[in-house]
Amino acid sequence: MELDFEALLNEKPYLQDIRKIDLFKYELIYSLRNGRDIPLIIYFDKFFPSRLPIISINEKLSPIPKIPHVLKSGGVCYIDTEGVIWNQNPQITLDFVFERVERVLLSTPHTIEYHREFSYYFGTQTEKKWAIANYEIQTDLDEVNVWTIKNRPVAFLGKNKKFNVVIEKFFNAKVSTQNLGKATFISLDKIYSGDVPQYDKNWSYQEIIKIVKENISSQKLDKLKILIANKKDYYYLLQLPLLTGNKVVIGLWYQKTDLSFKQKTNPIIDETVSDKFKVTPIEIYQINDDTLVQRGGGVKKNPNILLVGCGAVGSDLLFLLVRSGLKNFTLIDKDYLGMANSYRHFLGMNKAIKLKPKVQLLKEEMETRYPNLNVISVEKEVLEVIDEGEINLNEYDLIIVAVGDPNIERKLNELIYKTSTPTIFTWVEAYGIGGHALLVNNGDNGCYECLIDNDLQIKSSFASRSDKPYIQNINGCAGSFTPYGSVDSMETALIASRLILRFLNGDIEGNPLVSWKGSANEFRSHGFKTSKRYDEPSEKLAEPNYDYIETQCPICKDKVVVSTS
Repeated sequence: MELDFEALLNEKPYLQDIRKIDLFKYELIYSLRNGRDIPLIIYFDKFFPSRLPIISINEKLSPIPKIPHVLKSGGVCYIDTEGVIWNQNPQITLDFVFERVERVLLSTPHTIEYHREFSYYFGTQTEKKWAIANYEIQTDLDEVNVWTIKNRPVAFLGKNKKFNVVIEKFFNAKVSTQNLGKATFISLDKIYSGDVPQYDKNWSYQEIIKIVKENISSQKLDKLKILIANKKDYYYLLQLPLLTGNKVVIGLWYQKTDLSFKQKTNPIIDETVSDKFKVTPIEIYQINDDTLVQRGGGVKKNPNILLVGCGAVGSDLLFLLVRSGLKNFTLIDKDYLGMANSYRHFLGMNKAIKLKPKVQLLKEEMETRYPNLNVISVEKEVLEVIDEGEINLNEYDLIIVAVGDPNIERKLNELIYKTSTPTIFTWVEAYGIGGHALLVNNGDNGCYECLIDNDLQIKSSFASRSDKPYIQNINGCAGSFTPYGSVDSMETALIASRLILRFLNGDIEGNPLVSWKGSANEFRSHGFKTSKRYDEPSEKLAEPNYDYIETQCPICKDKVVVSTS
């Protein structure tokens, strides 16, 4: 049933002079509780009330007030819908909308409210450009590189060539010295308390000079006076401390309009040359770790991680960790990615058809998606790599083992306990009945060997002892595989990644085991039985478990810590 929007509006006593413009657009007068009448335009969505209407002040009948959350166009930003649930009754929802609109229209125009949304307002400027920034500033008045494409600035870079590498991966283009210029980074010393530019209102040439001169020290100003040149283009990064306590970086591009002008100058502080330049604002997108990780909710540490095993669980786990902000990885796996396993592998069929090693394909894929990664790939069996001295386990901050082979895992556990490197073992069980992640070498007792009982069974297993193998094969021995699905590998990677992040954030003690369990229907349909541990509640299995620890374990009871110094 279609809504009659006009009838809906007419039922509200705070709305008058309602006039239909088209199917979803109406002009009206909104009477605020303080007696003021505000002419508005409402644009309904055809999926209202699931989607809220757009509200704007009718600029033909009223000037646009200079208050927070009202745009130069008259648009009223009355709600951030993220995480907000509203009533699906149209009548109630419309009251909710106008109550929020009224809050905005009656708000006091404090500058701090604009500062809270500084980046948004700055980005609405009609003449602005955008650029990526990747640098490390050493002082509050510094020089950085600026890379241009077709005479337009696209990236501000640190002087070290490592910053070029990231940008080159990002744009899939070479940063050449021919297109590399210089930009001046200026950090204001005082808190900026002025207006925020938006839409067609940028700071004027003179306003920028005033902002810089009034908010930096005399010593910094003297240094700027020395930095004069005769160039066609001048670039600046301006860091402003805001009233909110945050800092924001904006870009400014000064283009010489009078090419006959040859005088050396620094236009950001020189009032006498204002008629010689056009100033273009640049919206800056920071791609440094602090900015991206904060938004992504990850970790700010930068550990060196060794990932052993890049199959279904290992590849999913790598993707999760990269998205959490971790960026230094060494990958070890001797296998090629085959079509038979492509459905449950992160890389998929289009990569499997290339017939390349898993580690090489993962390195290429991850560094393409996330150019700031540093991935080393080793296409060999892990025990050989260690035995031949190609890697030193002590050089890593964390080792992750996702090989799914208990015999290899036992040997790795033994070798790891001769080092000081914490390690997480993770594996998935047949038919997706569950998965596990175990932290070891994190002080105290508890290691992978503790899981192995006298009958050579894994104590944490959800599968009961069976003389019948869990593996299946399609084309004889060469086609043998452990049956489980991509969801099972992802679930296992998920609990392992949470354990890893808790460890890196210092939020875990000792050497716990965590598990998840899935349905056992298919497992049992093949004649297998589940263990007593499978019957435990899922909530208990997900909690850190230390009951598996054997105090007389031959591997971890007398742990020898090898110094890395």
